[in-house]
Amino acid sequence: MVAINRLVKKKLGEILVEQGLLSNEQVQDALRLQHQSGLLFGETLVQQKLITEEKIVAVLVGQFGIPYVKPTQYNIAKDLLEIFEPAMMRRYQFVPMDSIGSVLVIAIAGSLTEDVLHEIEGQTGCTLQLFLTKMSEINLVLQNHGL
Repeated sequence: MVAINRLVKKKLGEILVEQGLLSNEQVQDALRLQHQSGLLFGETLVQQKLITEEKIVAVLVGQFGIPYVKPTQYNIAKDLLEIFEPAMMRRYQFVPMDSIGSVLVIAIAGSLTEDVLHEIEGQTGCTLQLFLTKMSEINLVLQNHGL
């Protein structure tokens, strides 16, 4: 499994403030809006035009050393996508891309919690190989497959 501790130790807002991309006030405002809207934090930032999806992904790739992928450029088997409920994939912003033996390759749009990663592993019995992607990529994959 990916070094989960590295993946979940810092929150996205903390990283963006540390890198000087957002102020603490902007992060706090976005957190308030996130709680009101029910969107994910990154989605809230993008919706409020505080930062682009590309910048969020670039920050996460640099922070965690996880490669970027565009899942819309891959032919993802429908039965692989049917392993998970579409609501779960939307809520946690991930899609499975491939299964190689006991390894499940997934694309995530941001950082997932250790609990979610363990839930995915438990549901599949697979070890996870993670790649980062944009939220819009996840949504397009699900939309293109009618999910």
